[in-house]
Amino acid sequence: MVLKVTFAIFSIFILSCISSQNKSQNLETNSAAEIEAKKIAAEKMMDDGYLPGRIIYSDIVGDCEYTIQLKQGEREFYYVDPINLEETFRRDNQTVWVKFNGLRRMNRCENAAPVELTEIKNRDE
Repeated sequence: MVLKVTFAIFSIFILSCISSQNKSQNLETNSAAEIEAKKIAAEKMMDDGYLPGRIIYSDIVGDCEYTIQLKQGEREFYYVDPINLEETFRRDNQTVWVKFNGLRRMNRCENAAPVELTEIKNRDE
């Protein structure tokens, strides 16, 4: 009787180890597939003329309240001041896809050039 109980416990232990290994392999496969899908989606957005950006909030006097941080090269960033940023996108560190037109007008703040957004979309990261 003790042998049967020991065998049953051992079998349950082995089966639970096998199922957890399969689940972890599926998670790894899904995450690799998800990463590849995100890369493809990002390339499509850039092909359509969108730039990846990040909304930055500042409460410093003389600074623009909201700017969009855009990447220039591998390590440098530049900032634009969207004059028509919708309320739904006014969240610090929100990642977005943007299209914009530069404006020939005086800057509202020192570090960012004024732009008019033509399109903006949420970007999942």
